[in-house]
Amino acid sequence: MKALEQIRGLAAQVGRERLRFLGFITLAHLAIHWFMQLITMLLPTLKAGMGLNDVQVGGLSSMRMFGQAAQDVPSGIIADTWVRLRGLIVTASLVCMGLCYWVLGALPGYGWALFAVALLATGTTLFHPASVASLSNRFPESRGTAVALYGMGATLGNTVTYVTVGFLLASFSWQALAESQLLVALACAGLVWLYGARMFEGDEVPTKKPRPFQELKVLARNPAIVVVTLVRSFNQIARQVAITFLPIYIVEHLGLSNPEMGIYLTPMAVSGLIAQPIMGVLSDRLGRKVVLAPSLVALGLTYFLLRWAPPGLALGAVVFAMGFLFYTVANVTTTVALDVADKESQASSFGLVSLGTHILVVPAPTLAGYLSERFGIMAAFFFPGVCLLVGACMVIPLRLRRD
Repeated sequence: MKALEQIRGLAAQVGRERLRFLGFITLAHLAIHWFMQLITMLLPTLKAGMGLNDVQVGGLSSMRMFGQAAQDVPSGIIADTWVRLRGLIVTASLVCMGLCYWVLGALPGYGWALFAVALLATGTTLFHPASVASLSNRFPESRGTAVALYGMGATLGNTVTYVTVGFLLASFSWQALAESQLLVALACAGLVWLYGARMFEGDEVPTKKPRPFQELKVLARNPAIVVVTLVRSFNQIARQVAITFLPIYIVEHLGLSNPEMGIYLTPMAVSGLIAQPIMGVLSDRLGRKVVLAPSLVALGLTYFLLRWAPPGLALGAVVFAMGFLFYTVANVTTTVALDVADKESQASSFGLVSLGTHILVVPAPTLAGYLSERFGIMAAFFFPGVCLLVGACMVIPLRLRRD
């Protein structure tokens, strides 16, 4: 109840303009995550259609992470340096998403699929630093809560994707569904440009000349940034393994259909809707570490529990728990990075943490694919479970600003 009261208090205090921006950027985040999670739902059908093995499927996720790693810091620097262009940057991110799926559906072959997921990475890295920096600068007094509400847009996007795409695949080929996304993306980009781009004009332009590389050097020496980057990496490894191999496990190893896969993945998104506002408020009130360390332990254990979770309520409960914790860890680590940075380098700080994260995550999906081929699908899930427990041990001795 206290969490809900603080959310109501936030709405009353922030004012109409800031509330409108929070609503707009949350809806844009929803659209971005429709495109980000669509590839998850397509993977089992795409794997069968292209005749790929688990290592090649993991390679697609690794290419996506490599593309994000290569662009994280430049995207953050651009968003901090050209503040007034953030509306254009967000619009361009949606266009990249549409091009990704057109390439994936229209141009056959594994090489084009790798290029398509690189475009998906471009759309992701253009959107997040610009949007997170604008949000952070406007809500310095309640950053954890604002980031959590913004994260709910991502979770809603994931939910819509999981609920609908499985049924769409029962009626349309995956190629046709992928190609159609170009029109969807262009429509979303047009709406963002017409109705939302002006909102970024209210962002505060830095009063001093940006020195992004010097600021990044200072941030990179901060122990909190180093540990949070590692912890965020472990969480991202866990998430990438789940969204890459959980659909394949459900369809190939449990013998369920695409619509049933969507039904099982939906709780992972719905639980995030419940968790994010509550855990965001708690991280503001009780401290980042109090939320982060137990969440890492619990999330790690869910990966081991998959081994003993048969189809039905047991598997649904494990997937629900995963979703409850995925976004909690991601949002709190993002907030820690924003706590550490100056207001003039919010996007750069986010970009730096994302760069370190994605460099470490790049080989993880391919490694998980190898473990699956060599030792069985459960080995792919045990790998991130161990990483998350190690991350919890790293967080416990860490001193954070909001603790």
